[in-house]
Amino acid sequence: MGAKVTTAIVLYKAQSKKNGKHPAKLRVTFNRKQMYYSIDNKERVYEFTPEEFNKVIAPKPRGVFKDIKLEFSLIEDKANKIIGSMETFSFRQFKTKFGIAGGDLTNILFYFERRIKEFGDNDQWCSWAQFTTTMRTIKKYFGSNQVDFRELTVHELEKFEQWMTAQDLSMSSIKTYMASTRTIFKIAQREGAISKDIYPFGEGGYKLPSSQNIKRALKMNEIEKIYKYECKEFSYRDEAKDLWLFSYLLNGANMNDIIRLKYKNVDDEFITFIRRKTRKTTKSSKPISVAYTDDLKRLIDKWGNKDRSPENYIFRFINEDMTEKQVRRGLDRLIKRTNDHMKKETVNSTLSII
Repeated sequence: MGAKVTTAIVLYKAQSKKNGKHPAKLRVTFNRKQMYYSIDNKERVYEFTPEEFNKVIAPKPRGVFKDIKLEFSLIEDKANKIIGSMETFSFRQFKTKFGIAGGDLTNILFYFERRIKEFGDNDQWCSWAQFTTTMRTIKKYFGSNQVDFRELTVHELEKFEQWMTAQDLSMSSIKTYMASTRTIFKIAQREGAISKDIYPFGEGGYKLPSSQNIKRALKMNEIEKIYKYECKEFSYRDEAKDLWLFSYLLNGANMNDIIRLKYKNVDDEFITFIRRKTRKTTKSSKPISVAYTDDLKRLIDKWGNKDRSPENYIFRFINEDMTEKQVRRGLDRLIKRTNDHMKKETVNSTLSII
């Protein structure tokens, strides 16, 4: 490896906490350059006064200080094993392998948590929800908060897919969860946390399920049955039916588009809006214009807010005071409720609105 790399856990006095203590950090020295890394974890924050730290590093510490010194030894052992496994040392690669705040980079759930935090910090709530749900599903399948990348072999991913199918998840959801998992593998591989030989996707490996024929076109007589379906007015079932019809009449607009419609999107002849999924992906998103039919007018009159100010949302599901995270969570609940009622009460068990 060339020049020797040394490690030590030291009291980082350059940083002071409000309680007068300083954080203990791992110091790595290479080519006379020193870098410091956090060693905190979910169970413990390592911060001490100089007097306390001296008791930890004493030749024969006692009580809790003895336990902390043992933990320091384990942290240094981990760091030295990582250094020993590197053909050429670099601080950047070491930081990735050592992990943020002592995280375990062999655990795919650690990578999920890190990615989910990034989405939240950047207000990317669709991706946040997608990766959060994927992580929860993996935890449920394995029954653990610790899932090594190596456990997700081609055979195990196939079993995972079968299990999700048995849980009555749609093929569209399964494909989305598997795509999210593949993304996490690629990130971990790019950062050097896992080797290429354990990557289970690609040619000769696990293939994402095809979304072909997930949904089929409805015949006119089936749509007519939904249109004429009778239920208690203003019940959740009635709401689900009308939202499904509103989506259908609005050229298949998804629920995310519908709940964000404002009265300024409506004039005497058309409802005009830009699809959310294309808003950030194209430089000039093309507006969608749909004829403002009598049925659309009837549904807005029935369910819409009475205040028709241009900037007011048509439907009551969201308001200007809500954060994007709150909107996304409310949207997920609304979609689930609508889909559940459509599956139970309509002529086709595959109906859904997304």
